[in-house]
Amino acid sequence: MNVRHLAIAVVVGASTLAPRPTAAQSSAALVRALDLESRGRPAEAAVAFRAALATRDMIPALLGLERVYADLGRTDSLVSIVDSIGRAHPTEALVQNVRLRTLITARREAQANAAFREWVRATPNNAAPYRDYAGLLLDAGQLAQADSVLRGAVAERQGQRGVAVMLGRLNAARSSWSAAASAWRVGVEEEPYQVQAAVFALAQAQDASRDAVRAILGAPPVRRRAREVLAGLELAWGTPAAAWNALSELAPDTGAVASWLDFAERADGIEAWIPAREAWRAVLRTRCDPDVALRAADASIRGGDASTALLVLDDRACPVGGGTRRRVAVALRVRALALAGRAEDASTVLAASGDVLDETQREALSSAIAWGWVRKGDVSQARATMGAALEDDTTGVLGWLALYEGDLATARRTLRASGAPSRDAVAALALLSRTRADRAPGVGTSFLLLARGDSAGAAAAMERSSSELPDATPVLLMLAARIHIARGDVARAEPLWRRIVESYEQSPEAAEADLSWAKSLASRGDAAGARTRLEHLILTYPASALVPQARRALDQIGGTA
Repeated sequence: MNVRHLAIAVVVGASTLAPRPTAAQSSAALVRALDLESRGRPAEAAVAFRAALATRDMIPALLGLERVYADLGRTDSLVSIVDSIGRAHPTEALVQNVRLRTLITARREAQANAAFREWVRATPNNAAPYRDYAGLLLDAGQLAQADSVLRGAVAERQGQRGVAVMLGRLNAARSSWSAAASAWRVGVEEEPYQVQAAVFALAQAQDASRDAVRAILGAPPVRRRAREVLAGLELAWGTPAAAWNALSELAPDTGAVASWLDFAERADGIEAWIPAREAWRAVLRTRCDPDVALRAADASIRGGDASTALLVLDDRACPVGGGTRRRVAVALRVRALALAGRAEDASTVLAASGDVLDETQREALSSAIAWGWVRKGDVSQARATMGAALEDDTTGVLGWLALYEGDLATARRTLRASGAPSRDAVAALALLSRTRADRAPGVGTSFLLLARGDSAGAAAAMERSSSELPDATPVLLMLAARIHIARGDVARAEPLWRRIVESYEQSPEAAEADLSWAKSLASRGDAAGARTRLEHLILTYPASALVPQARRALDQIGGTA
């Protein structure tokens, strides 16, 4: 507990515990003590705080005395004072907390235990003595003593009620993750403000324990606060889609909406656009909120989902384009249409926007429209839309146009610098990073065909052009195989996997080819062939990130490696 902050909270409205001097006299005594403390005169402040103990400001004075004695290294001097005041006020929680904290700091274990028992007797049926004492012991690193206190609380109170948060802290400190999750599940329902504390504590769980934590927090019945903890953990563990799944099952009441809004903001903050989109849309299903609708459309676009963005923007039940929101709505519509490859429609919307947008905004949206032409593979329209701005482009348009034309040098330089999103960006950058060639017209043609929706032609072009780039042949073969699989043409993909594994065994693509080949064999009932491939992957590429998947697949079909 931060006693400096606590002092501020209790200066105003401190309870009157006995007849005291006038309010003016009390305030003057405390103000003098606080002034001396703030001026760095702790010894004089200690005298003033002791004088203020006799006033109605006894509690803030006691907290101030605790602070200055700590600064002076004289905590032992406080023992007799807090013991005396504690006995005089056996039910005053703040007094008892200071008393226990002082005794623990002074290593007076027997006295601390006695003071704790006195507090328990003075306040029957109250969890505060157990909770506060255990918390102080945990803060002091005395886990065994804290465990003893909490066990006593559970026994005497017949359950975790009132002390579940402390049990959660204790078990997390001991790395007993299932027990910690069970306690926190109860604790956050009792004390909702502890959700972030629960996330912080449980986030330390090792990978092997996380599924157990997930199962406990996600178990029926669905509890809002437990699901908030689970969502927070999934975000901390880097799985934002699972985080949204944890919250998506909440009944759509006021509390759930608050949880969804909070999650949407956090997901936006880490650029987890699709989970954010889902959260914004969940809120929209409970009420019409134009600002939320615009956020949902924006997250959809940023996540590469143009169709959902347009669906939200066109929802007549919740219009979003009126008043001050019109500028944002127009810009989002242009971006969504361009993302969908409807560059001509996007141009029409931009042309009809009148004076809603300023020149800077129009230029930015023109780049977005050029992206629409890029996605359609229309090189001439993309160049025309960008005009002179193309030479200084940093959005990625120039890079993709260069790639389509086989200019790998320009594509490599500009795509790396832009970081622009595209459905094929990862594949293109992987290829460009593996070859030193400056030109490859056949490769450009294959990506252009892919942009135009001719996936069969693109895969065939990649196979043909693989001979153009000997240093990137396995990359092109794997890209072609992925396209064949996306089209459902396993027969064309399998020879490419075989070629990669047999002719480019040391390439980064070999392990993926082995795994894909094994899955294909298993899907058509060739367990022996699949086993051979999986065992080859595990033994040949032991450091590959795909080995865990291979082991799971091997377990499913029965085998060893």
